[in-house]
Amino acid sequence: MAMTGIGDLKVPLAPALAGDSVVAVGHAGSVHLLDGATGRLIWTQTLADKAGASACDGQPVSVTVADDVVLAGAMGHVFALKLEDGAVLWHAAQRSRGEGQTSLAVGGSVSDYVARLES
Repeated sequence: MAMTGIGDLKVPLAPALAGDSVVAVGHAGSVHLLDGATGRLIWTQTLADKAGASACDGQPVSVTVADDVVLAGAMGHVFALKLEDGAVLWHAAQRSRGEGQTSLAVGGSVSDYVARLES
């Protein structure tokens, strides 16, 4: 997996690997979990469909995996999705000025993540 460093954190570049699965992003603000051996689609989560997240529609998404959680960010929004089924565990929005990008960096566990939110 390609990685870049930020201080003591390592940031994986999309798509992200999750065991035998691949977390990939779509072109329209969506996140997909694929079987790594067959390419079969396991689940899709469209971020823009969530309450208060319409700004994510059609926007690039950053993803990373921490434990059994997929962290996905787009347009100043960060979502925690269950790896198993894509269900939304939580959603945080921090709309501000900027270029509309959201970068995620994950340390050792979900509680150690850092997000840069710009929109």
